[in-house]
Amino acid sequence: MENNQDFPSQYHTASASEKIADYTSYTMAHPYLDKAFETLKPIITDCGDSRILFIVGPTGVGKTKLRLLIEKWIIESSLPLLEVNKGCIPVASIEARLFSGGLFNFKDHLKRCLYALAESPELIQNKINYGTSSVYHNSDGQLIIKPSSLETELGWALEQVLKYRKPKIFLIDEAHHLLAVASGRKLTDVPEAIKSLANITQVLHGLIGTYDLLTLHDIGDQLSRRSIYVHLPRYNAEFQEDREIWHSVIWNFQCQIPTREPPDFLSHWEYLYSRSLGCVGILKNWSRNALVEALNENASTVTLKHLENRALSVGQCRNILKSIKQGEARYAEIEGKIEELYQDLGLRRPPLSKQSSLLQSQSEIKSQDIEPKKRKKSVGVRKPTRDSIGRENAV
Repeated sequence: MENNQDFPSQYHTASASEKIADYTSYTMAHPYLDKAFETLKPIITDCGDSRILFIVGPTGVGKTKLRLLIEKWIIESSLPLLEVNKGCIPVASIEARLFSGGLFNFKDHLKRCLYALAESPELIQNKINYGTSSVYHNSDGQLIIKPSSLETELGWALEQVLKYRKPKIFLIDEAHHLLAVASGRKLTDVPEAIKSLANITQVLHGLIGTYDLLTLHDIGDQLSRRSIYVHLPRYNAEFQEDREIWHSVIWNFQCQIPTREPPDFLSHWEYLYSRSLGCVGILKNWSRNALVEALNENASTVTLKHLENRALSVGQCRNILKSIKQGEARYAEIEGKIEELYQDLGLRRPPLSKQSSLLQSQSEIKSQDIEPKKRKKSVGVRKPTRDSIGRENAV
């Protein structure tokens, strides 16, 4: 391959900060990202009764980029609707946040959901009735949430705003943080509340996070029944097809590096793979940081040394890989146990007659009633007998 960098003439005179910003904003389409995106489109268009969407994958695989693509597509496809319904917000998203101590605060989450669904004051024409005096728009159109608001009041207000704004999907990024609940709450409390909110408002909720989200699959059958799973995997070097795609990914990134001379990433593809674990997002951030170092040195290109200086350590990579492999195995277990499902449903056995099956069950019950059960004699315990009392052979 030849690196045919052909940047616009003004690009060569751009400042270092402009070059970094341009590379940072670059989004590269690649097969797994495209597949996940195309899978999501019809689900968002019509999800039926399944209003909880889990988008899972390893850390740094590009889930946030996928979210941005979804938002862009929804906004562009909703332009005709916005001409009719000025109060509609076609898509909204927040990032689930952890507080000090690594715990998730549901009350704060509800507040930030309300802010995410609030239009800027200059666009407000018809103010929303939130159904509580704790949440309202002031005379300038600004959203006001009283500090004394109760969690139940915030939940009710969010229910009203979702019904009014009618988003096609409400996205929660880093949703695995929802599982970091404080003591006194069950693991499923927050996800179950989101499921209930989605059902009441009929708004699809998308939970984007790591494989940790799959923990919810085994806990709540109601949550699992109303959920859809979409997987964004990494590129696995064990497969030839994934290796070929990975080479293409590296090539595309090196073609976008805005240096005087093109870098040679392909010669170091194994090193790039080993420190990014096949995750495009990790590779993108890593190469961006290496570019920053090269531009700060006024280097002609990004070298292997720049990459080594900004790479994740071997220890970090091994820890991340361990978590990824566990998550991949869990996802494969959920998706791949079709034969066990068929066996449990009786599809792998010859069918029986209901009548003969009933007669056999009754016969087994009768035989159990007829056969007396022998009681085991306990060691050292006397048989129940009547003992003599008084004096025997008294004169």
